[in-house]
Amino acid sequence: MNDVILAEVTRGGVVESIHAGSGVAVNGNGELLAVWGNANRPVFPRSAMKSLQALTVLSYGTVLSEQQTAL
Repeated sequence: MNDVILAEVTRGGVVESIHAGSGVAVNGNGELLAVWGNANRPVFPRSAMKSLQALTVLSYGTVLSEQQTAL
């Protein structure tokens, strides 16, 4: 299974851009609820994960300054 169209941007009735990709939805127990595209392909989340990483670090009691947390 390949990428699927996730969003289509139109302006004045003309398609301006199309955004394709893959994704999954899971519940709080990690159970798979839905799949779009290829859910088994490796991903490289890059900076999109920074907020989740910071939340995890802070929830385990790490003390950071506001400036460190913002970074």
